[in-house]
Amino acid sequence: MSLEHRQLVEQFIDRTKDLRVAVIGETIIDEFVEVVYEGHSMKSFCPVFRLVEGAPKMIQEGGSAAIAGHLRDFVKHVELISNGHGEIIKTRYMDTFDKKKHVEINRFNTADFGPINIDVRDYDVVIVADFGHGFCNQLNINDGFHLMTQTNSNNFGFNRMSKWKNKRKRSATLDLREASLQMNRQIKGNSDTDIRELYNYELNSDHLFVTLGSSGSLYTNGATIVRQPSFKSKIVDTIGAGDTYFSFCCLLAHLQPQINDMVVPSIAASLSTTWLCNEKSVTRQMLLDYASEII
Repeated sequence: MSLEHRQLVEQFIDRTKDLRVAVIGETIIDEFVEVVYEGHSMKSFCPVFRLVEGAPKMIQEGGSAAIAGHLRDFVKHVELISNGHGEIIKTRYMDTFDKKKHVEINRFNTADFGPINIDVRDYDVVIVADFGHGFCNQLNINDGFHLMTQTNSNNFGFNRMSKWKNKRKRSATLDLREASLQMNRQIKGNSDTDIRELYNYELNSDHLFVTLGSSGSLYTNGATIVRQPSFKSKIVDTIGAGDTYFSFCCLLAHLQPQINDMVVPSIAASLSTTWLCNEKSVTRQMLLDYASEII
């Protein structure tokens, strides 16, 4: 199967290499500070951490910047249209031993977001990554883009795909939690009925991709439903894997996906779990090598 996977990636690279892409959405600065957990305070139910002396603060560009980064080696041109650097910062205090996040502190300075006018006809592929921090609320755009609306702790329940129901999308990508919020009830990825109902409920999209966690992912165009199992990896961190999957699904939707094509975004997402958050961007060679190794 590894040879077949590599061939599918090679075909994908050949089909995307001349595309002009715009990525629109919030850039999020991810900071990582190493700490050691020391237990709970004796006087209150409060966890106590010790900063790791001498450990450097790791700083990464996430959000739409990470999405653009994953695509740069696969297309002819990527234009990132985003907020200023340092306006949205998420600081994660991370265990120095197992790299798991203990606590996250968010800082937002989004008051200066102004109107953004985009004509999708200026690009082959236009990607809108709405992380729910206000930048995309200022977007004036015509129909024909690819959309993700992320649900996170800052916007839970308020950043649904229905915000964009009056715009015709080329594709929409959600995870199961976002799909459930969209439908106002729990959605199960193993139910064809649920998926068809989701497709027809205020998405207004030609293509729909849904991530199912460890169960993989699925695609539908409203008629056919294709399920893709996940690929096992030595997981370091799953943060950012959904954004990686979304990045490649947008290109795939532009190419009019076939059944076997679903493999490529899944391989890319699996690859991105092998490093910390957005520590790296997916490249052609990395994807080819990884496709050759996985089973």
